[in-house]
Formats: sequence, C-alpha cells, structure tokens
Amino acid sequence: MNQSNKYYLIILNPVSGRGKNSRIVDQLKIDFPDSDIRITEFKGHPYSIMKEEDLKPFSAAIAMGGDGTMHEVINGMMDREDGMKIPIGLIPGGTGNSFMHDLNCLDPQSAIRIIKEGNLKSIDLAEIKMKDGIRHAYNIVGWGISVTINNLAEKWRKVGGQRYNLAALYEIIRNPNWQVKIILDDVEIEGSFSFFLACNTIYSGNGMKVAPRAILDDGLIDVILLRQAQRRKLIGLFTKIFDGRHIDSPLIEYHQVRSFSITPQDDTVLNIDGQVEGHTPIEVQVLPKAIQVFYPK
Repeated sequence: MNQSNKYYLIILNPVSGRGKNSRIVDQLKIDFPDSDIRITEFKGHPYSIMKEEDLKPFSAAIAMGGDGTMHEVINGMMDREDGMKIPIGLIPGGTGNSFMHDLNCLDPQSAIRIIKEGNLKSIDLAEIKMKDGIRHAYNIVGWGISVTINNLAEKWRKVGGQRYNLAALYEIIRNPNWQVKIILDDVEIEGSFSFFLACNTIYSGNGMKVAPRAILDDGLIDVILLRQAQRRKLIGLFTKIFDGRHIDSPLIEYHQVRSFSITPQDDTVLNIDGQVEGHTPIEVQVLPKAIQVFYPK
C-alpha cells in the first residue's frame, strides 16, 4: 500500500473491550494524524458508516473493537451500492479477537504498527444466503452449539474473554443436539449433530484453535462437525481444543470445502463472526480473496 497519501477512516466501538476503547482516542489522533475518527453510538452503526460514507477520500478503514465491529465494517462495505472497496485494518479492542489471534497480534500497539507498515493481504469471505438476506463472514459461520455458546457468552460479558471458554464448557456438559441435513460441496450428510463450525480463521472464541488447517486466502472454508456423543467424551475433547488436538478424535469430522448448506428440521439462528443473526436454512460459498486487510510482513 502506498503510504505517501494516507487518510484513514477510523471506526471506534467505545463499548467493545468493556469500555476501554473510548480512552484511547487521543492516542489514535497521535498515531494517525490524518484520519477521521467516528465513535459508534449503537449496534449496526459501523455497518451504516461503511455502507453510506463516501469512501473516495480514504486510503483505508480501521476498525477499533472486536470481531463484531470488524464484521459490521466488512458487511457495510460489501453492501455498498457503488461496490467500492478499500483496505481494512483491525485494532483489537474486544474480548474475543479471533482474527487477530491468527495474525499473532493481540495488543493495539502491534496492530497499529502493522497498519503503518502498510502490508496488505487479500483474504477470502464466506457469502451466506438466507431468507434474512445476504451476509458475509470473514471469521466463522456457526450453527448448533456454537450459537448457544455465543448466546451464553454474551450474557456473561462481565467475565471478560474467559466467558467464551466457560460458556463452551457449560454447553458441552448440557450436550444438546439437532437433526439436520448438511451438504458439503456435493456430499450430503444427514443426522443428529451437536456442533457445526465453518472457519476461515484458525482461532475462534478466546484462543480456541478450532480449525488448525485454516488458511485465510486458500479459497476454502474449514468445516468442523461433531455428531451426538456421550457427555464424558465431549468433556475430554474440550481440553484439546486450545491446541488443535481435537481434530485427531474420531468424534470430529474435518472438511475443507468451497460451499456448503445447512437445512435443520427447525428454523434456527446462526453465529456469524460471533454475532447471533440470520436464520437457517442457508447456502454458503467462498468468495476467494474478496477483500484486502492489513497483515504482518
């Protein structure tokens, strides 16, 4: 990226990260003197800014927040009527920060340095078609227990980043399952499943290495499936998810695909980049190298 004429649109979520983000506005003005800083005021505001703002003056957009803020920024840009795209950077300020785990960059100053260096990488997106409309995921598309985990983690927001891990353990002990038909590329699978997670990133939640083979720009999305199983075996599996050893278990099915669909018996909600939104049934396809992000050299 040419750094000679930089003008950044910075979208800051003051609520993300338990309110810590609002305290660093002055520092952002020092780090990015040529910038327009927008402090979001409501859920969906980052989406509206990126969808409606005239992006021609800006060399890039920077999201300051968590995975949800980045999700809204990306979807706002993808839904623009003029189709204009600019590079996007993320300064981690949430409690999950799955995407930044993949970049091995979890502190704001390191993220700022990466943005200033200007190295860009084109990454894939997952395009999700559902009756609610079309959404795009850069991180995950989850169904089943991944939704109930996220719902519970949101209720436990005051716990901080560990809320994802605690919620996951709680839901594994509860051990719900659903009847569903899944099509992975052209392969149809039917049965009772507890867990479906399609990952563009290696990490999900707070440092869970859910999809250790995932690559951001390979044109594939990694699908992890878990059928109905005994609670005791699931608890043992949970302890392995932080270093990726869970994929060696016979309980886990691991696929790399270009498209998939989910059709449960009942209408159920989804976990898209950590946001509970949309409803099944869905059809998903990978959009190879759809956007540019700032990436470590």
